[in-house]
Amino acid sequence: MNTVVEAPSSVLANIVLPLVSRGLLVPNAAVAEVVLAGQLISAVSSPFLLGYMVWREQEIPVVSFEGLLDGHLPEGLALRQMAILHGITDRQKMPFFALALSAVPRLVRLRDSDIVPMETEAYPLIHSQVRALDLKLMIPDWDRFEEAIIAVL
Repeated sequence: MNTVVEAPSSVLANIVLPLVSRGLLVPNAAVAEVVLAGQLISAVSSPFLLGYMVWREQEIPVVSFEGLLDGHLPEGLALRQMAILHGITDRQKMPFFALALSAVPRLVRLRDSDIVPMETEAYPLIHSQVRALDLKLMIPDWDRFEEAIIAVL
């Protein structure tokens, strides 16, 4: 008897974070919480750092990924939802930060086979661009993403 044993395909919990013109695909574990946007306690004039907000009794920076990526805030950016993300690179300096979203994020369960890499121009803050669920999504280079934020704090 000849049987073929296939390796089980792991299903990972991910979250699509909608931005004004694009979307980020990140592991669900990277997101601490999604909150309604509140009042910024201090605004900052920056192409990506929008200011600071209080979350769970701590002041955290609020950023626009598109502003960080493109060097200017996207048109139509309205602070409706924010994803509170875990800081990884320097937890002492930035244990959490908030990412401005354009809509409610979506939890998705994906297999490796559900994610198709796309041939696109390289960006320093993007690990890769993929197609999943009929969406074009970016997977951020988390270390560079956080380093860019920490550099201005």
